[in-house]
Amino acid sequence: FVPCVQHKAHAVADAVPIPEWKQFDDLEDEESYEQFRRRERRGVVACDYTEVYASMSGNSGRHVVEQRSVMVNWIIEHGHVTELQPETLFLGIGLMDHFLTRGYLQGSRNVQLLGIACITLATRIEENQPYNSIMQKSFMVGINLYSRSEVVAMEWLVQEVLDFQCFVTTVHNFLWFYLKAAKADDKVEDLAKHLALLTLLDHKHLSYWPSTVAASVVALACLATDKESSCHRVMETHSRTKDDDLPECLMVRSLPR
Repeated sequence: FVPCVQHKAHAVADAVPIPEWKQFDDLEDEESYEQFRRRERRGVVACDYTEVYASMSGNSGRHVVEQRSVMVNWIIEHGHVTELQPETLFLGIGLMDHFLTRGYLQGSRNVQLLGIACITLATRIEENQPYNSIMQKSFMVGINLYSRSEVVAMEWLVQEVLDFQCFVTTVHNFLWFYLKAAKADDKVEDLAKHLALLTLLDHKHLSYWPSTVAASVVALACLATDKESSCHRVMETHSRTKDDDLPECLMVRSLPR
């Protein structure tokens, strides 16, 4: 494990609050939402760590970025085959990204093993598995085969690096809140969930808090289905600080690729 120099955070944690903002009608929803907002900022920064790796001399940094992309695709495919819940996929990739903000592992095999360990750890946290154990005996990524014992050993390293703080706040945690704020129908909900899944493939979303990314995909889904008033409700619910970067995140998400 090679520690990584921390990149300057794009998002600002100590922002000036807006005196009045739109709250949820249900007090329990408002309290839960505020708890998630506080948790996402606890001990972490919002930054695109791939910029740090891309600027490193040699090939190590570039390999990390390439393998992150490979493993995000692999995790999504693995989740589809094994019928994992969406929250499990988001948590698995979130764990991998949090690990990589702190440091990296040299060699493509080790980065692939990291991705596998993160999704198996997320599966044990989110899914109802008997005996809380890894059921699969081996894992294949491309032509590389990894044993269950290798995955278990990597799981321990992930937990140690993350100080056993494995309940990572993700975009998926906030989708429900913004869909409720938007009073979204099935069409908006399906589109928002699809856009949220696409954010996992794009490292640019790492520059923003999960709540900001979630608000942006729901707002874009509302705009795409001609529900402008719903989009405004989402933005009013999310924007609780004067320098909130939701407009910037919306621009990044809406730019043509």
